[in-house]
Amino acid sequence: MLDLFYEALNFNGLFWVLSAAFLAGIIRGFSGFGTAMVYLPLAAQVLPPVQAIVSMVLFDLIGIWPTVPRALKYAKLPDVFRLGLGMVLTTPLGLLALYFMSQSSFRLLASVLIILLLLMLIMGVRYRGALSNRIMLMAGALGGLFGGSSGLCGPPVIMIYMASKSAPEIVRANLLLYLIITDIVLLVLCFSSFDISLFPIFIGFFAAVPFMVGNIFGSKMFDPKREGVFRIVAYVVIGFSAIYGLPIWNF
Repeated sequence: MLDLFYEALNFNGLFWVLSAAFLAGIIRGFSGFGTAMVYLPLAAQVLPPVQAIVSMVLFDLIGIWPTVPRALKYAKLPDVFRLGLGMVLTTPLGLLALYFMSQSSFRLLASVLIILLLLMLIMGVRYRGALSNRIMLMAGALGGLFGGSSGLCGPPVIMIYMASKSAPEIVRANLLLYLIITDIVLLVLCFSSFDISLFPIFIGFFAAVPFMVGNIFGSKMFDPKREGVFRIVAYVVIGFSAIYGLPIWNF
């Protein structure tokens, strides 16, 4: 165990991973989403796919846990349950694809998916229908496929909620609780499906500190009156991370 701890501490890409976690924390703090969209394309440059996802899940769980009590106050738990159920049913299929995926393939998939979803968000592509039980299940199921194969559980659900007439605090609370469920499911499935050492766990614990600091910093920067400005900044950073994560650069 100590050997793996020191290996993680002396990991050549540790500063890169910590920086990616800090940046992801800032974006998550003031936009309410974007952890995986920022972190994974960058972390996948120095970590294998499964290790990148495991480290992200760990620091994300640690970093957002203090916000759970407030989320439970505003969330619509039946909606969260439907999203979570759809996600649980399809995440194993996504993980099966990840099992056969190389690091460069993972980087390519994650970056391309992020770019496409980001373009859809920027162009205003939304689901305009009613958020029925079936739609909630389908959104969660799509999130499970994306989450298992690329770690991107949130974007399909985010896009659905952008069409919702629910109050912002309800949407934010539902997303936070849904993403916590996806973190737990991904963590359990990764450990039951892959031979994972303590190395990515140590990396995740190390990254939790800059992520929490970035999250607090981003939250303080957020001003509801200037939400549009901050979302534009979030989109720019997410887009840069996705493009930089493409396996076409020499590192």
